[in-house]
Amino acid sequence: MPERDVVSFNTLISTTLRINRDPSIGFSLYTRLLDEGLRPNSITFASLLSSSSVLSNVQLLEEMHCHSIKFGLNSNGFVGSAFVNGYERCRGLKDALCAFEEIAEIDSVSWNIMIDACARSGCKENAVKVFARMQRECSNRFDCFTLTSVLKTCVKREDLGLGTQLHSCALKAGLEYETPVGNSLITMYSRCDGDMKSAVLVFRRILEPNIISWTAVIGGLAQNGMAEEAASLYKEMVTQGEIENEFLFASILPVFSALVNLELGKMVHARIAKSTVSSDVEVSNALIDMYFKCGDSNDAMLVFDTMSNIDVVSWTVMVSGLGQHGKGREAVHAFGEMRRLGFKPDDVTFLAALSACSHCGLVEEGLDMFRSMANEYSVKPRREHFACVVDLLGRSGRLREAEMFVKEMRMELDSSVWETLLGACRIHGEVEIGERSAKKVMELEPERDGPYVQLSNIYADKNLWEEKGKVRCRLDSSGLRKETARSWF
Repeated sequence: MPERDVVSFNTLISTTLRINRDPSIGFSLYTRLLDEGLRPNSITFASLLSSSSVLSNVQLLEEMHCHSIKFGLNSNGFVGSAFVNGYERCRGLKDALCAFEEIAEIDSVSWNIMIDACARSGCKENAVKVFARMQRECSNRFDCFTLTSVLKTCVKREDLGLGTQLHSCALKAGLEYETPVGNSLITMYSRCDGDMKSAVLVFRRILEPNIISWTAVIGGLAQNGMAEEAASLYKEMVTQGEIENEFLFASILPVFSALVNLELGKMVHARIAKSTVSSDVEVSNALIDMYFKCGDSNDAMLVFDTMSNIDVVSWTVMVSGLGQHGKGREAVHAFGEMRRLGFKPDDVTFLAALSACSHCGLVEEGLDMFRSMANEYSVKPRREHFACVVDLLGRSGRLREAEMFVKEMRMELDSSVWETLLGACRIHGEVEIGERSAKKVMELEPERDGPYVQLSNIYADKNLWEEKGKVRCRLDSSGLRKETARSWF
């Protein structure tokens, strides 16, 4: 070309970054643009800032920011929004807010990018403040993207008030029936309060529900203990001809695990085998868990053996399932094979392995695992791990060693470990340690009736009827009542 203008450079910069994704080529073109005496415009900066490599490089981002100020383009909506996005990723929300304030005329896209940046940072307060300011300054010109971004911040029970206010905003703006907003509202109600009645009502109002809508409502029902309702809704979805994806399969399989319905679980497995997600690792992990919980350990191991991709979760599910089926030696072997193949066990894996050792009486193997947690893998034990070790020692009759372990680990203020030790004392008829354990639980959780009942049973097993009577009198005088037991299968 005998003559090149800024449009020529912009086109080449944009195309190069889109195809090669190499920011150095784009910046060399930008340098050449300046050397030829041309003045960059907002499209130039927007093109350069579209590269993820630039947005993740603080030095490049700051240099571009300086150039945008020099050419008076930092106040442009497109450029300013790109800097908001970049600074949130590189430097944090504070710098992103500063870049946002430099924008002269903020349009709906800029507002949405700023709100989404706040949501990604997990800063609910700032997201709400920017949203409220948008409503004041833009006469309620929010859209689906705005609401879905703010709804992302509603993840806890105390966020339900904000979530319902946003639901009201959606109703007033006529956006409740839009699929993205409806999906976000379903997720909000499922997480914040477990109000699945409202979640299902929102789902029914969506004009064109997609697979994300079905996954959100079925997953929400499953997570809130409504397995039968989730299974019924899944049947409705299949009847309507909706095709599952990997997320839906991973959500529905735990439903049949909870219902202990192996027949329906196998039907879902057949649908997975016919689908395009049969090799997805999360789906395979859910299948293994379903088979174990439905009592079919052979098919669980068959799924594991035929997996093309295996991760730490796969091994954890295997170790846990084998332990629950009383196959402690196989669980320990799987744990060792996992380590041999270079997989790093996490705290959940160790908990599953310790539990397997505890239920199968593999004391020394369990203690070796517990020591390796901190020494080899730098995994900090949680209260559940300590309780597992106490249970491991207690079940094998090493009660004094278990009591010393509690004191050495400084877990005297944790009622769960004392309750575990109390249960072991009941198994082995140990009165002295049982009395001390029961006393600790009573002090830490005076509203619990469990320690009274356990200690009473220990006395009864030893024919200490007078002591048993005293414990029952203490239970009656405390105002506590033993919870009525129920059996089911």
